[in-house]
Amino acid sequence: MAKAPTARRYAQALFALADEKNASEAWLDELHEVKTALDDPTVALYLTTPRVPAEEKLAVATRLCEGRDPMIRNLLGLLASRQSTPLLGAVVAEYELLLNVRLGRVQAEVTTAAPISAAQQQRLRDSLGASLQKTVVLDPREDPEIIGGLVVRVGDQIIDGSVRSKLVALKQRLANESLA
Repeated sequence: MAKAPTARRYAQALFALADEKNASEAWLDELHEVKTALDDPTVALYLTTPRVPAEEKLAVATRLCEGRDPMIRNLLGLLASRQSTPLLGAVVAEYELLLNVRLGRVQAEVTTAAPISAAQQQRLRDSLGASLQKTVVLDPREDPEIIGGLVVRVGDQIIDGSVRSKLVALKQRLANESLA
């Protein structure tokens, strides 16, 4: 049996079509909007329930994509007909990665214990951009368990400046050193 297409292949195909139409960034915005609609638990459940006929799922997918590019509608219809709508989030992430590479941007996931202001985000974006020599797109997240500081992930690189990691390191150092 043939392996089902991956999110990357869907994203690559969609990106190639968007590139032909010079609509790469516009389609990313539309993909995010459709993904947000699919994040609704009721919609997600309806589109993944095997008992719901494919025609009804296609009708819902079409309604979710009203006013959007026909290719976005076709993608969602294809995913719905293949019982693969949960794959849309991964398709959007892969598409965004392809667009960032094309535009010389890099995605940076920034985790803080509390929300950071727009000014702090801009300073961080500028600082990271200067060191990486690329335009940085921030993906801010919150995790109160890091206590303070921040953790930055760019690709496979992690810069951990969290209070939690410093406390863990201090605990290990104290446990390993003798008191004499």
